[in-house]
Amino acid sequence: MKAIAAMAKNRVIGVEGTIPWHLPEDFRFFKQTTLGHPIVMGRKTYKSLGKPLPGRQNIVLTRSPLAIPEVTVIHQPEELHELGIPSEEIFVIGGSEIYRLLLPKCDEILITHVHREVIGDTFFPAFENDFDEGTDVLENPDFTVKRYRRLQFCN
Repeated sequence: MKAIAAMAKNRVIGVEGTIPWHLPEDFRFFKQTTLGHPIVMGRKTYKSLGKPLPGRQNIVLTRSPLAIPEVTVIHQPEELHELGIPSEEIFVIGGSEIYRLLLPKCDEILITHVHREVIGDTFFPAFENDFDEGTDVLENPDFTVKRYRRLQFCN
């Protein structure tokens, strides 16, 4: 599984259910990267989007009993395996609780590092101890996208 996120210097990823910046080039990168792949998100992230993202299988992981047209709703992370989707195809897209729950299952993270601090109420969890230093994928005056791969330890 892979995660994809954008965070400010102070780890903020959201404020009041919205993304606190507008970076069209990052939106294009997100779309190009996730198009054709299943995406997993929490109920609040889905609610902030307002509708399923086209060209992707939208999966909402929630404790709430929901039925959403054109969306697969699951209640436990283990249900992802039951869907028969190869885990390497799946992108975790947020929010904070879903990242915290699924990052331990991710082998790779793509993070857009926004080059500023912002006020927010939703934060990206710590991951640095379990992943490499990251390699630059895309550079822009306002942000840098880095790819992080899970560290492999031999016993």
